[in-house]
Amino acid sequence: MNLELPLPTIRAMSLSGVSGKRPLLSDQQRRRLAEAATLLKLPARAIVYRVGEPADSVFINGGGVVISFKDMPSGKRRVAGFRFYADLFGLADRGKYVNTARTVTAATIYKISLETLTALLRQDADLEFQFVCKLVHELRHSQRKAIIVARRDAPGRIAMFVDMLRRTSEEGERQLDMIEMPMTRADIGDYLNLAHESVSRACRRLTNMGIIEFEKGTAHIRDRVRFEKLVARN
Repeated sequence: MNLELPLPTIRAMSLSGVSGKRPLLSDQQRRRLAEAATLLKLPARAIVYRVGEPADSVFINGGGVVISFKDMPSGKRRVAGFRFYADLFGLADRGKYVNTARTVTAATIYKISLETLTALLRQDADLEFQFVCKLVHELRHSQRKAIIVARRDAPGRIAMFVDMLRRTSEEGERQLDMIEMPMTRADIGDYLNLAHESVSRACRRLTNMGIIEFEKGTAHIRDRVRFEKLVARN
């Protein structure tokens, strides 16, 4: 079916290693994906799919923020990551979703059945290659998270998380000092493997140091030099 909104270019790694610098899909490929997709417009905190459900579709984020998580038997929650504009998500293991996906903000999502996607990939080797690149991008995202949570200092983890959001939000070479941060402190803590109280204390410390000022839904980098030094201090 034809969609009301144009399908976004799937965020992936180009051959040069630079993400998001140029369109990775042709107009024809984007149209074919759009015609194969179902458009979902979801409010904040809506479940996209649940862990353990049959994985019959993949999803492309057309706008908004989605969180991917799993509730553990201990009662704790493990946040695998956040999905932003043009991100692909819904990849599975043994035919089932391995995490639950829920919208953080209102979101526009494109749902493509695996059967239809498989047929498209068989017909278009270049499109198949772009999806392979996306898998590499997801691996790099997991590696980046592992590096962040390996830091011992909570302020350093928060700064690296803000830097990750900044890089996701930046357009071209334009650097942002005001970054949207719509997720809750609980979401951030579960992603960074920090107690929620530790997240609040670390944010206050960064604010008191004059490096980052946190307001509801945003993080404002006040001192870019000190911010970048803190991020680089692994």
